[in-house]
Amino acid sequence: MPLVIFMRHGQADNNVNRMLVGRHLESHLTEFGREQVADAAKQLKNVPIDKVVVSPVMRALETAEIVCDAVGACYEVDERLYEIELGKLVGMNYEEVVTKYGNLFLKFYAEHDPVLESFGVEPFLEVKRRVKSLLDEVAHRHADRNVLCVTHLDPIKAAISTLLDLKPEALYRWHIRNASMTILKQESREYSLSGVNVMAMHRYPHE
Repeated sequence: MPLVIFMRHGQADNNVNRMLVGRHLESHLTEFGREQVADAAKQLKNVPIDKVVVSPVMRALETAEIVCDAVGACYEVDERLYEIELGKLVGMNYEEVVTKYGNLFLKFYAEHDPVLESFGVEPFLEVKRRVKSLLDEVAHRHADRNVLCVTHLDPIKAAISTLLDLKPEALYRWHIRNASMTILKQESREYSLSGVNVMAMHRYPHE
C-alpha cells in the first residue's frame, strides 16, 4: 500500500527564538536542524520515494534539499503545503502573544475566533481545506506512488485532523517534532494513520 509521508522541516532559527515568522519572514535551518533532517533522510532510504512536494518557505525548501540529495529525488513546490498566514502576529514572540492576548494558539483550532480574524490569521479550516485538496489529488493521480510532503506543524495537524475527529484541545497539545514524519497509508483512495512523530529511536529521550 502506498504511503503519504508528511515531514516537518528541521529546527529553524525561529523555533529556537520562539518567534512567529509565518510565511514571509525567512528563517533558516540551524545546524542541529540540518542534523535532524539528515537523520530522517536515513530512515527514508528504506522506502522508495516516488514524488516529493514541498512548501515554498525557505526552512522547508532547505529540508527538502537535504532529503532529496540523500534519497536521489527531485522536489516540486506546492503552495497547499504553505505555512499558515499569521497576519499581524508575524514577528512576535510566542510568550508575548500569550501574555497580551491569551492562548490564541488553542483558539486557532476552533472553528472561528474573532480576535484571530482581526489579526488576519488564516483559519484552521482553510488549512484543512488545502491539505485535503492535496491528499485527494494524490489519491486520484498518484495512487500507486509513495509521496513525501515537506511542510510545517499546522498543515501536518490538518492532515491528522482530516482522519481523526480531534477536539481543539487535543490538536493543540499534539506537538509535531521538527524533522519528524507523520505517515498515512493509502488503500483504495482511503487513508489511515500509521504513525505520528516517527523518528530514529535515539531522538525520543531528548526531544
